[in-house]
Amino acid sequence: MEVLLVLIGLMLLTVFVVAIGDKIGLPWPALLTIITACAVFVPGLPQFEPPTELILPIFLPPLLWALARRTSWGVIREQWVTILSLSVLLVVATTLAVGFTAYAFLPGISLAAAILIGAAIAPPDPVAVDAVAEPAGIPRRIITTLQTEGLFNDAASIVAFNLALTAVTQGDELSFGGGVLNFFYSAFVACGLGWVVGRLVALFITHVHDVTARNALTWVTPFAVYLISEELGASGVIAVVIAAVELNSRADIQAEDRLSGQSFWETIELLFTGVAFGLIGLTVNTAIGEVGSDLWHSVVVGVILSLVAFIVRLVWMYIYYRINVSRGRPRVAPLRLQEVLLMTWSGMRGLVTLALVLSIPAGVFSFHHELAVIALTVLLVTMVVPGLLLPWLMERLDLTEASQIASDKMRAAVVSRARAASIEALSHFRPDGHITADAEKVDPEISANVIQWFEDRLGDGGDVSDDSRKQRAWQARHVALEARRTALAAAQEELLRMRGDRAYNPAIVDEVLEEIDRMVLGAKRH
Repeated sequence: MEVLLVLIGLMLLTVFVVAIGDKIGLPWPALLTIITACAVFVPGLPQFEPPTELILPIFLPPLLWALARRTSWGVIREQWVTILSLSVLLVVATTLAVGFTAYAFLPGISLAAAILIGAAIAPPDPVAVDAVAEPAGIPRRIITTLQTEGLFNDAASIVAFNLALTAVTQGDELSFGGGVLNFFYSAFVACGLGWVVGRLVALFITHVHDVTARNALTWVTPFAVYLISEELGASGVIAVVIAAVELNSRADIQAEDRLSGQSFWETIELLFTGVAFGLIGLTVNTAIGEVGSDLWHSVVVGVILSLVAFIVRLVWMYIYYRINVSRGRPRVAPLRLQEVLLMTWSGMRGLVTLALVLSIPAGVFSFHHELAVIALTVLLVTMVVPGLLLPWLMERLDLTEASQIASDKMRAAVVSRARAASIEALSHFRPDGHITADAEKVDPEISANVIQWFEDRLGDGGDVSDDSRKQRAWQARHVALEARRTALAAAQEELLRMRGDRAYNPAIVDEVLEEIDRMVLGAKRH
């Protein structure tokens, strides 16, 4: 009952904190973490220790799935250098830098134990970044790069973490070659499993017409594919991401599915994110009680490790910025020095770091009780403080106006292509109901064209009876609705094609697609 009360309380608190954060203009995950951490000062509250072995399997699959639904194969192809550089190489570099620093400031631990700590701290949390970035006004191009980095970097860190944990618990030496082979095996098997599962679920959705059943399957799938992948010794993170992208690329999803699924997953993402960050705050009480007199040493070490991670990320982002500029890659980030600072600032640690640290078995090496405080200090320095200051930073960086112009330009291009597809479909439309091309639409201008077409076609009707005039009016209305549905269908089809095109940001395409989907449902009700 205590666990249930804590979970329900965190969900209710999440809803209120989201409303408060929206009012005062501050990221709600950071506010929620601070509020729940203050529970340490409330007397009489029972201590709550989440089952550490279940944190990742419970929270990571649905949150990764919710994020991966927003990307596409086009983005992954466009951002493959980002995946390699930021999601793999930067994680490895941060693991080594933080690990060697921990080795220096925690005397008596082995190198494997230090690398274990470094691997836990290395990956920025995609959930934290996504929950904070868009409300703070970070440009979409930068958000896309941060999301792409976050979707895959957990895989590299978890592989390094498991390798170091095996060395610590079994007394083995760290094997770099074994780690590389393990990573490739983990990634290859996870990609294959995710692709197969995504295809099978897409096939099921195509042949099942119940919207509730289709949405329910998308809820179960991320947990299933994550657990199966972990049982095979592969990366559950990569498997979930690949399955989500493949499903959304292949499934014949209609307007009603997209709209209901979007609302469903936005709600799930909000509540799961809230509970996750709430648990981070509640962990403070237990951690402080366990560490005792070593509290301030742990805090200092946590701050030092956070600064090391920040410096490594800053240097890496600068190098990546120089590469992007020299190669002329306009759709990725960073492309300016201000973006280097912003993306460094956005390297927030969160749920994965805490879960990995708490999953380290007690007694495997000294300083075990300090690890939770070190991890929570890292979360405070890299997530809570940057999250609260991010709106302030965005006001001082010259990024918003230029990025908004680029976003508006891309949206105009998306609308233009959808409009062209609609007009093309209307040119093949026949009022007898036969259609030679399917299509869709985006602009009131299309409606005006359709109305004018019918006026020219029907004429003024001459001297006809009232009954005949009414009958022709109903016929004209019916044909107009069919033409509208035809235009809308063509626009949907064109937008779905654009979603897989690397030249277009899927977030912008999804905005236009949502407008079209609502128009489609409106047309069906007439």
